[in-house]
Amino acid sequence: MSQQNQKVLIGDDSMIFTGDATANEYLGDGQKTVAEILAADKPAKVDGYFMSIITAIGVDSFFPQGLIVGELFPFADSDVPGNGDKFRVLDLNHIADASSWSFSITQGEIDVTRLNDKFRKYRLGKKDAQLSLASIFTVGESDRIGGVINRNMKLVKKDSDGNITVSDEANRALYMLGYVNKAATPEETSDFVFCKIYLYNARLGGQSGSAQSYDASGRLTDFDPVFYSLDAQNAPVTAPDPDPVP
Repeated sequence: MSQQNQKVLIGDDSMIFTGDATANEYLGDGQKTVAEILAADKPAKVDGYFMSIITAIGVDSFFPQGLIVGELFPFADSDVPGNGDKFRVLDLNHIADASSWSFSITQGEIDVTRLNDKFRKYRLGKKDAQLSLASIFTVGESDRIGGVINRNMKLVKKDSDGNITVSDEANRALYMLGYVNKAATPEETSDFVFCKIYLYNARLGGQSGSAQSYDASGRLTDFDPVFYSLDAQNAPVTAPDPDPVP
C-alpha cells in the first residue's frame, strides 16, 4: 500500500473468521494451477484467496522459505504448487455476532541481575498469547453448528421439519483469522493474525435493558501465530453464511 493510500484503522475495520481445514488434501504437480486443482470442489475464497493449510512441502516447493507445515498460505487462482506440495483449504465462517475481540501477546522476563550490576538486567522468557472475544447473542449465528458456543459444549438443534442434529465440538481446536483490517475494495490490503486455538470459558446470560452478550477466551495450540498482510485479489469475497436465511 503506497503512502498516499495509507489507512488509519478503527474498530469497525476489524473482523474475525474461524473454521476448520476441509477433509480433502490436494497435491501439487508443478504444472496445474490452484484453480485447476480445486475446480471440482470449488471451495470459498476470502479476499480472493483460497486460504489453505500447508500439509507437506515438496523438494521444489512453491511455498516460500520460512513457512512450515501447519501454517497458512493464501493461494491465488494462478499459483502453481510445486511437485509434492500438499495443502488443505480452510472452510471459514465470519463470526458475525462478535462485538469486539483482542489478541494479546505477553512475554516473561527473567531477572539476571548480579551483585555488581548498577541496573537490573533481564533476559526474556517464553511468550504467551490469549484471545478475548465478546459477542452479542444472535439467533441463527451464535447457536450454529461449529460456532463459538458449540466449541464449549454439546449443541442440539431441531429444525421445523423435526430433524435433529447433535454436535459435540467441545475442546476441539479451530483455526482463526483475526483481521485488524478486512479489505473493502480490491485496492486495499488485508491484515490479520492467523493461529490455531482452543476456545473456552464461555459466559452466557442476560440483563434487563442490555443486549444479551457472551464472552469467550482462546489459547494457542500446535504452532505459533503468524501475521499476514495481503493485497486483495479482485473483489473481496467472504465465506458464505453457513445458515442462510430464506
